[in-house]
Amino acid sequence: MTEIDNISFNELVGHALVVHSTILPEQLAILDNSSKYRPEGIKQNVNDEESLSAIFDTMSNINRMAIEDDHLCTGKNGPSFRQALKLTTTKLAALVEGRQVRYVELGPEPWKSCTILTQLFEAGIDLQQYIGVDINPKSEDTMRKALTPIIGADKFKYLIADFYKCSIDDFPEISTDTQDIVTIVTNLGFQEGNDLPSRIGQMLSRITRKGDLVLSEMQLFNGSVNPCGIVVENKSETIRNFYHHDEMLRFSALVGAQFDESIKASFDWKSKYLFNLVPLDTEVGSVNVATTLVLVNINGEEKYVLTNSCLKYTQEQFKRAREATGTFLVSDSQETGDGSIVFQISERC
Repeated sequence: MTEIDNISFNELVGHALVVHSTILPEQLAILDNSSKYRPEGIKQNVNDEESLSAIFDTMSNINRMAIEDDHLCTGKNGPSFRQALKLTTTKLAALVEGRQVRYVELGPEPWKSCTILTQLFEAGIDLQQYIGVDINPKSEDTMRKALTPIIGADKFKYLIADFYKCSIDDFPEISTDTQDIVTIVTNLGFQEGNDLPSRIGQMLSRITRKGDLVLSEMQLFNGSVNPCGIVVENKSETIRNFYHHDEMLRFSALVGAQFDESIKASFDWKSKYLFNLVPLDTEVGSVNVATTLVLVNINGEEKYVLTNSCLKYTQEQFKRAREATGTFLVSDSQETGDGSIVFQISERC
């Protein structure tokens, strides 16, 4: 085991922020991504249920707007975000090759799920089971209401868990012989960027078997870097604009409010919001990571809470990241017209 194996992704990101920004080490408050839903130790008296629901709603709202907008990400010639997702789903259905399907969604949200599952049914797939895996317990009711009319109540299953700690043995039982089905795992919403390639690959390996399919999504970095990993030509305005979207600002405020409730009442809290794009060394080379921070008061001291950190691969880096562990092979991919988003299908070797 190397030293890096004992360091969380967000701790690595925190180090990169100290090196490549003006933030000092003592100013940072670092959480694991899962701790945004159950922070411990320094959390103040906040309504947990309300906060968890609101965090889920921010991500759901972003996806709703993306699916409903016919022109989002079209560029000059298309396809839009929604069209790219549907084109990818058509390719995914073809790769099923008539087998029965178990559908596993990591970090569930209703809008993409309904779009994908509706199209898979239209393509004639035989769904045996849907499993949503989420660390946020407030997502289950919303997902059940959204998907039951499409898949049927008997096929809907849910697992409240950190999917980094799951294995295929943790999945609910299925009446069909699992040797006769293909599992489709979806890892969407930029979750691919929430950890190093090797750790994402290991997590996906634990919940898949040979022949299973993974559908994933990445917001691409289209700028250029010098040999030291420093951005020298910044074409990343799309990324910057995304992290200044009202719902992303709201997400950071919700995370920050779990440490400093005064953010909720502050009229100028957005002035305490920081976005940085910094290089991070990974197994596939230097990759830019988008970071968001909120300045809060914790026990009388001002700290920057790292509210979001997400790798932004190039198209080639994303392919290498998936294949880095040697357990997956990229089968197909589909970019949006403006080249800002790619959907990728890979198969477990």
